[in-house]
Amino acid sequence: MNSGIFIQTIIGGLGIGSLYALIALGYSMVYRSMGLVNFAQGSIYMVGTYFGIIWYAGIVVGLRVPYPVALLIGILLNAMLGVVLERIFRPLAKLDLMFMLLGTIGLGFVLNNLFVIIFGAEGFAVKSPLPDTPIIVLGIRVLPQMLLLIGGAAALMTALQIFLKRGKLGVAMRASAMDHDIASAMGIPVNRMNALTLAIGSALAAAAGILAAPIVYVNPAMGSAIGLKGFAAAILGGFGSIPGAIVGGLLFGVLEAVSSGYISSSYTRGIAFIIMVLVLMIKPTGIVGETTVEKV
Repeated sequence: MNSGIFIQTIIGGLGIGSLYALIALGYSMVYRSMGLVNFAQGSIYMVGTYFGIIWYAGIVVGLRVPYPVALLIGILLNAMLGVVLERIFRPLAKLDLMFMLLGTIGLGFVLNNLFVIIFGAEGFAVKSPLPDTPIIVLGIRVLPQMLLLIGGAAALMTALQIFLKRGKLGVAMRASAMDHDIASAMGIPVNRMNALTLAIGSALAAAAGILAAPIVYVNPAMGSAIGLKGFAAAILGGFGSIPGAIVGGLLFGVLEAVSSGYISSSYTRGIAFIIMVLVLMIKPTGIVGETTVEKV
């Protein structure tokens, strides 16, 4: 593999890694705030993709809207879904791990089948709003949509970090995640902070899906593999860590892309997971570290 192809592979890995990172953020944020492992995150990603793309593709009564508008609609609708899901997850967060996992997996199963019933199982391809001609610089070929995915994800992840560190609501969310009892005693509405956390995590998942839709194939089963890889990325970076989710997602994507350049693509998925296991054997808390919370 020459240097130009290697750089092109890295860029592609950062693109798919950006997708994994946005999904991993949803896992880590919910775990930080509620102590809940949300295995429905992949399904939430799928739902958010449909929420936006059906408007862009003109599936809703033939009405087509510009791609940026569809992106905004999908983000807002999925954020509202996150608020609704908080009421469902609230009692699950008090249960043992096994019941918690079964509850979130069951919810994901319901969402997947509901969208099969509504839209069918076949799915559809999405035309990119940007030119399909690759951008070529020094022999490196990159699709404009891939650059949009990388840039959009970077902007969202940066905005999230600024919001959590400097925003009043962001600080309240962090305080609630650190200690529910103390936060409640200080007048912070813990349940509302949890709802906001799920809204943000769901919005990020929708953004990831809509930005990646012209690259991947949109169908009700699209969340299964992405949800699993996002979960693995969150573990790799340090489950419950916001920076860890970002680092883990990007690294997981790059590992997939680079390994596919040297071996058969059929083994790529396994190689990335093997490397994740090796990293965790050396540093069980992940690359960045792990943040845990007490259940409400």
